[in-house]
Amino acid sequence: MGAMAPRTLLLLLAAALAPTRTRAGSHSLRFCHTIVSRPGLGEPRYMEVGYVDDTQFFVRFDSDAETPRMEPLAPWVEQEPEYLLRETRRAKGWEQTFRGNLRTLLDYYNQSEDPPKTHVTHHPTLKGDGTLRCWALGFYPAEIFMTWQRDGEEQTQDMELVETRPAGDGTFQKWAAVVVPSGEEQRYTCHVHHEGLSEPLTLTWGKEEPPQSTVPIMANIAVLVLLGAVAIIGAVVAVVKMRRRNTGRKGQVWFSLSPF
Repeated sequence: MGAMAPRTLLLLLAAALAPTRTRAGSHSLRFCHTIVSRPGLGEPRYMEVGYVDDTQFFVRFDSDAETPRMEPLAPWVEQEPEYLLRETRRAKGWEQTFRGNLRTLLDYYNQSEDPPKTHVTHHPTLKGDGTLRCWALGFYPAEIFMTWQRDGEEQTQDMELVETRPAGDGTFQKWAAVVVPSGEEQRYTCHVHHEGLSEPLTLTWGKEEPPQSTVPIMANIAVLVLLGAVAIIGAVVAVVKMRRRNTGRKGQVWFSLSPF
C-alpha cells in the first residue's frame, strides 16, 4: 500500500517520525478496510483507517459520518488538504467496490436475511394432554427469539426450548414446545422475533394441518406386504404347473418363501 501514497506524503511522514527517534530505514504505511452489512435493506457501512508503522493512525473514513470524507487524525496531515481530497475520492471508490463484493458474497452463500418459515404442530400424549410445538425453519442470521404465552402470560418455566441448529444449507432452525391441557390449545400463542421479519409473528395451533396419524400408514403398509406375498405365491404356483406340463409326469417340487 505504501507505493500508492504520494511522494509529498512520504516526505511528511519521514519528517513527522524523525523527532520520535525511530530507527533509520523504511517505514510501513497501511490501510485497513472494513464493510459491515445491516439488517433489512440498509446500505452497508464502510470504514477505512490509515496507520504508520503499525502504531500511529493518521487518517480515517466512515460512510456513516454526516459528511463522509477522509478525516485527519494527526496534525501534520491537516496541512495537506489536497491529499485529503484525493484520499476521500479514493475511499469512496473503494466503498463502492467493497459493497459490490459484499453483495456477491451474500448471493453466493445465500446469507441474506431469510425470514423464518413458521408453523405449530400438536402432539397428543398418553396422559390425555398434548404438546404444542412451534417451529421456525430456514432463517438467517441465527439470532432468534421464541416464546409461548398462555392468555398473554409468558410460559418460560414450562417451555422446552432447543438450541438453534444449522439446517445444512446456510440457514438455521429452532423449535419451542409447551405441554397444554386437552381443549385449551387455543389459549396458547407462539411468538417469534427475528430481524428478517418486518414485525414479530404470533401463531396459534389450528391454522396448520394437524399431524397425520400413523395408523392409516401402517395399515397401508400391511396391505402392500400382503399383496406382495400373494403375488409371489401365485408366481411360484404358476412355475410349478409349467414344470409339470413340460415333464409330463407328476412329482414333488420344493420351494421356500422367505419372510420380509
